[in-house]
Amino acid sequence: MNNFNFEMLLDFLKKNYLYFIFGSFLIILSSVSYFFYLANIKEKIYLSQAAYENYLNELTQFDGSEFSELETKLEELKNTFDRSIYYHLANFQQAKIYFENDQELEAMNLMEQLNSELEEDKSSRNFLRDISRIRLASIYIDFDRFEDAQELLSRNFDFFDSLKLEKLGDLEKIKLNNEEAENYYKLAIEMSQNQTQINLLNFKLSSLASPNDK
Repeated sequence: MNNFNFEMLLDFLKKNYLYFIFGSFLIILSSVSYFFYLANIKEKIYLSQAAYENYLNELTQFDGSEFSELETKLEELKNTFDRSIYYHLANFQQAKIYFENDQELEAMNLMEQLNSELEEDKSSRNFLRDISRIRLASIYIDFDRFEDAQELLSRNFDFFDSLKLEKLGDLEKIKLNNEEAENYYKLAIEMSQNQTQINLLNFKLSSLASPNDK
């Protein structure tokens, strides 16, 4: 019986050996391709880190007037690897520089682009996505685009719930809904572990009771 089974196995292998060879070839090819893919990604990340350091070096020399060199370094970083976390971090910094130097529209456009990219990214970068929502919502509030800010802050957050609640409170305060603003600020205080933020929230709570806000 054992000999019979062994002969059947040999006969099966003889008839199908080409399939086994082809299958083995595909497995080896896939393994090699995956190895080169990982090596390529690793190299891109290494290069993007170097490009990010170049951007930071340029940032230390920024005098508040000429943006072209910073923008060039940012573009170089994008061309190196536009899915790198270093590229996202540089965009956050560039938007901050724009906003602090009276380039609010450029800051908003850049944050909209960054947020769109992070919303589509299904990787483990939800913390960056949530930061981009809060930053963009803040800019929308400055531009009186309250509905857009509300839409962003109404999404499900994985991180920074206290900051989200604070911004929702700011929106309600602007709309003169002081009771709703107070509720958001109090919830934010309960969830926050940052004493600086808690102090700011307490100040905002006290401002709701001031005569100027009634």
